[in-house]
Amino acid sequence: MASPDEERAWAFDAPEAVLAGRTHYNVAHHFFGLADRLTPEQVAADEKLLEVVYMVAGYHLARCQHLPEERADWDHHTTVFLFALVHAVRPGAVPQPLRESFAAHPPQVVAAHEIVHAVGNALFLPSVPARFKEGVTLGAALIGRAREGARGTKSEPHITFNYGTAMVSMADFGIDPEEAWPAGLHFMREAAAALPPGDPKREEMLALLLRTQAKMPPVVPPEGGVAAEMSHYMRVGDLDRLDMSLKGLQATIQAPGTDEAERSRRRFELAQLLRIRFEMRGELADLDASITELGAVLADGRLTKDERASAYSFLGLAQLDRYAALGQLGDLDAATEAVRRSHDPELAASPAHAQRLTNLAAVLTARFYIHQDQTDLDEAVDHLTYAVAATPPWQHDRPVMMIKLALALWERGKHAQGDADIEAAEAILRQVAGDPGELGPNQQLARMHLGQLLMIRGRDRGDVTDVVEAVEHHRITALSPTQDVRTRLHCAALWGATSMRLGAVDEARTAFRCALTELLPKLTARALSRKSQEVRLSELPALANVAAAVEIAAGRPREALVRLEQGRGVLLAQALRLRGRHEELAAASPALADRFEQVCAELVAAERSPEKRKESAAAFDELVDRIRALPGFEQFHRPPDWDQLSRAAAHGPIAVINVYGPACHVLLLHQPPGRDRGEVDVLPLDGVTEEEIGRRAAAFRTATAMLAGGVLGSERRRQNGVLKDTLRWLGRCIVRPVLTRLRVDRPRQGRPMPRLWWCPTGVLALLPLHAALLDEADVYTHDRVISSYTPTLGSLLYARHRPAPAPGDTSLIAVAVDAGDAYPRLTALDDELTATQQLSARRNELRDGQATPQAVLAALRSHTHAHLACHGVHDRRDPSRSRLLLHTGDLTLSELAAERLTEAEFAYLSACHSAAPGQELVDEVISVASAFQLCGYRQVIGSLWTVEDAMAPQLADGVYRALAAPDSPGAAYALHHAIGTLRQHSRYGDPLFWGSVIHSGP
Repeated sequence: MASPDEERAWAFDAPEAVLAGRTHYNVAHHFFGLADRLTPEQVAADEKLLEVVYMVAGYHLARCQHLPEERADWDHHTTVFLFALVHAVRPGAVPQPLRESFAAHPPQVVAAHEIVHAVGNALFLPSVPARFKEGVTLGAALIGRAREGARGTKSEPHITFNYGTAMVSMADFGIDPEEAWPAGLHFMREAAAALPPGDPKREEMLALLLRTQAKMPPVVPPEGGVAAEMSHYMRVGDLDRLDMSLKGLQATIQAPGTDEAERSRRRFELAQLLRIRFEMRGELADLDASITELGAVLADGRLTKDERASAYSFLGLAQLDRYAALGQLGDLDAATEAVRRSHDPELAASPAHAQRLTNLAAVLTARFYIHQDQTDLDEAVDHLTYAVAATPPWQHDRPVMMIKLALALWERGKHAQGDADIEAAEAILRQVAGDPGELGPNQQLARMHLGQLLMIRGRDRGDVTDVVEAVEHHRITALSPTQDVRTRLHCAALWGATSMRLGAVDEARTAFRCALTELLPKLTARALSRKSQEVRLSELPALANVAAAVEIAAGRPREALVRLEQGRGVLLAQALRLRGRHEELAAASPALADRFEQVCAELVAAERSPEKRKESAAAFDELVDRIRALPGFEQFHRPPDWDQLSRAAAHGPIAVINVYGPACHVLLLHQPPGRDRGEVDVLPLDGVTEEEIGRRAAAFRTATAMLAGGVLGSERRRQNGVLKDTLRWLGRCIVRPVLTRLRVDRPRQGRPMPRLWWCPTGVLALLPLHAALLDEADVYTHDRVISSYTPTLGSLLYARHRPAPAPGDTSLIAVAVDAGDAYPRLTALDDELTATQQLSARRNELRDGQATPQAVLAALRSHTHAHLACHGVHDRRDPSRSRLLLHTGDLTLSELAAERLTEAEFAYLSACHSAAPGQELVDEVISVASAFQLCGYRQVIGSLWTVEDAMAPQLADGVYRALAAPDSPGAAYALHHAIGTLRQHSRYGDPLFWGSVIHSGP
């Protein structure tokens, strides 16, 4: 070192000798033992150490002089770092030109790990393309030593990432690949996760991680394990195999020899499969069981730290699914807490970290939809970007991550009007969707979302090319032969609606025929609980109304009625088929009839497990196939076709009102004299839109609530004006056109008043067509026709098919109960019970404390007629929670749905809102009144809104007086006559009172 410029080592060696891989290796190997002695103090105290440092520095300086500049970066760093160390001890030993540079700008001595890292990289990087195995190994070892020294420093993520890439290269060289591959990816993921989103180095790391994992050989999970089953399911969507996997896990969990820690892990896996099955089949019991299992394994404390993090993550995902299904914000809050608990930076290198980030991002995206806070969406995109990069392409859940990333980007692009995000989302969805022949669940889901993106973008930009492509994606997915019914049904709806907007009416008809004939029955399979069926239906748009509008546009009103029957009252129709009488079947095959009755009873019964329901549903399907094979039974339990529906008007016309967007129509089914089949007339409702009906229905609901609640003064006048204006609008725009077409819009002059059945759809079901105001002279619908309502044509046909009991076989149970201080007192119950005594039939009473839910249900089973005077509770958002308040409990819709009352005839529900459907699932017509129809009652009287207690006895007296008359024509006439009498009352003549009460049935 006496003459650093003339005698410097390597200065005069031939370039090929300096750049030789073996030379480089030997120098680095000599340096390796010094890696922990690289401070100025240590070097100053050891002359031999200084000589080695000087020699290595000179070697890398020589390499810098012989290499192209773009290949000399790490040699340059090593040279500067080592000569800075030399300069700190002996400045004169530094060669030119560094000596002058250092004199002008004294260098900072870097930490030892930075020097070791530079030496390691300088060796490793050229050794890879040179296929120099020893250089790769030693370079990786040096970087590994640097990582140990860098703990807790700013350099740690960068050095860790380089160490990971070095490990992966070792695997490529065949050096312990079974350990090197996963270890290398572990370190790369750990490093990328340690840097904040937006850091340019993080983006580079993720890009390299993505490329690296693309080269990684697929890891095949052990056959029979949960990972293998999930992988198989994600590829082909085989639900039967998923069921087998669940049974295998349950057997392992229940086996007495299973270790407790193993049992906890298997329960964790069971929870994941249960959630996946819920997402495909929709059974809420599976989701609840998944949440229960995850809570249990988190409580027992037997999982590892990494497993606990994943359990919290999947608990959050399951709670998110429950929020999506039931709409309870508490579930979203619980999901947020769970996924946040799973996010442990110490576990960032875990292979499961990417999935945990994906679940966190899913919750954040859902929160954005509620709170519109873009920071949630930005965080979701950051997490998903990492997750996609950190997950091998062959891993079964990576497509899910990509889809979620695309949806988050798309949402952010729409929110912030960023085309780049939307284009990135499109590219990702195209990548996952693959070729049209790829029909796995993930491909179908990606194709559905891609179609939606293209459809919306095409609409917004006026680009028909995008819209046409969207139709094709949705068509392919809807027609694919897979078990993912929910995705297929959504695509069929989008295919049909978009085709209609393009003017392709025949294409739209094909789409909706597929949706309603093939797919919708599968979505609401009998194996599902009633609540699960409702949730699945609530996810859909108004399929039937759009399909009917398409058929009307095509000039096919008969098919429009068929589509409405297929897509409305789905659960009611399904339930009624389980309660029908089958005398013809009993005559043709008594054994099949007995078995069929048994299976129907099993499917109706409450408190059955999902497994039992599935067994009974399978038995039902098998029996129906056998019955249809009998001569004359080919149409057994099929939805009614036009030939059957055309008979529904045998006793009077039916106005089916299709509410769809800007084009609403009445499908007027009537039977001309001398004909045994009905015909359909189409009445366009000019100027009537779905939006206006919804707005008027909301205002009307508010008005009736405030008026019934006793609002006074100017506000009462204002709300009464809203009520009358709504009734006047109904009369002018909807009811009068129907009555005019039927030629019943004028007084009858002594002739019998005709009957008319109303079958409103959509939000129109919330309004009283029977009380529409026809002119300023207080002429209402009630003055022109006897109105009844029917949820569907099929339910009307079903009720007519069942004979009424003979007069001597009728019996009445009269129930009267006050709910107590929490509700307004019912002071007229005794008078109402007295009114029921006019019916000449066997009669029993249940009063107050006698009227428990159990006692009332028992009485309903043994009486043909029922009168219930009590409070009713109406849940607009979840109509299945509507109920009647009895003593010590409620009579719920689920309890009524579990009954098969084969002799039931007439129910008078003197309770507020008993006939009011909910805002959700309005076309399922879910109400207390419809529940009574479902369990067997042919005729039901109920109320659309709050009924004044003092009015009830007067109306009941009129109804039962008319029913008791020797020549009584039935419940509809009785109610019509009673309302006519009530309208003469000085107070109750206002439609606020009498307009609430309706009749449903034949």
